[in-house]
Amino acid sequence: MKRIVMVALLLLVCLSSSALAQNLKAYDNFNGTFINPSKWSTFPGGCPSFSVLECVRAIQNGQLRLAVRGYGATSSNQGSQFGASELHFINPTPIKTISTQLVVRRTSALGCLANTGEGSHAHALLSGSFFNSGSGNPADDVQAFLIFDRFSSDPDGVTSAQAFLFWQGQFFGGVGLGNVKVGQKVIARLTWDQIQHQFVASWTNVDTGTVVQAAMPYAMPDTTPPAASFKLLGVRTFTPNCLGTRALFAYMEATFDNVQVGQ
Repeated sequence: MKRIVMVALLLLVCLSSSALAQNLKAYDNFNGTFINPSKWSTFPGGCPSFSVLECVRAIQNGQLRLAVRGYGATSSNQGSQFGASELHFINPTPIKTISTQLVVRRTSALGCLANTGEGSHAHALLSGSFFNSGSGNPADDVQAFLIFDRFSSDPDGVTSAQAFLFWQGQFFGGVGLGNVKVGQKVIARLTWDQIQHQFVASWTNVDTGTVVQAAMPYAMPDTTPPAASFKLLGVRTFTPNCLGTRALFAYMEATFDNVQVGQ
């Protein structure tokens, strides 16, 4: 009986992997010397920023390396500072699926006890605006996110995989996708399944082939293109302001490779 259950589970994983791989085309393997301007936008993508001293967006060893170290302000114990290093697709609107090999190489975050906000954290992500709910106002664009996040209060060496949607100034539909170790190679994938009126987020453990996947359904109309269209790969930091503490920072470094897209 146990053997039958194990075979069934393995078959389910294989079927899930096959379904996730359908209709994808190779987009960029970052084997060139420089980032390809025919595939990626020159949009600044967060570099530089007033709260950032170190920011990387470059091809290294045949991979895209993104890194950012953001610092909090020292004049207050309220609010936080945002830092980012991002790479934007040059023609984002037709893309319905983003898939990439991803490794969070290093991440750290230092908290401020006097700041009672959301806390210090950093994440690597896939994100984009996929459709507008009908008004044509950018505030009605529906955005989707797949992130690999670590807060200062989290255990060392582990990120939390999460996915969620954003519309009219609100995040919603969030799902947890388990933990991913720092240094672990995964295939991260974010798909707009327009036919089923849902988004599907997943990550695949490259070493074992195990797939962790969740759907995020929505109810708004989805036939209008986004007013402010974008799709991106990125790393971001959110560092609390902390009175007089100049050394408070959050850091995220990740590599991306073998990008595929579906339309």
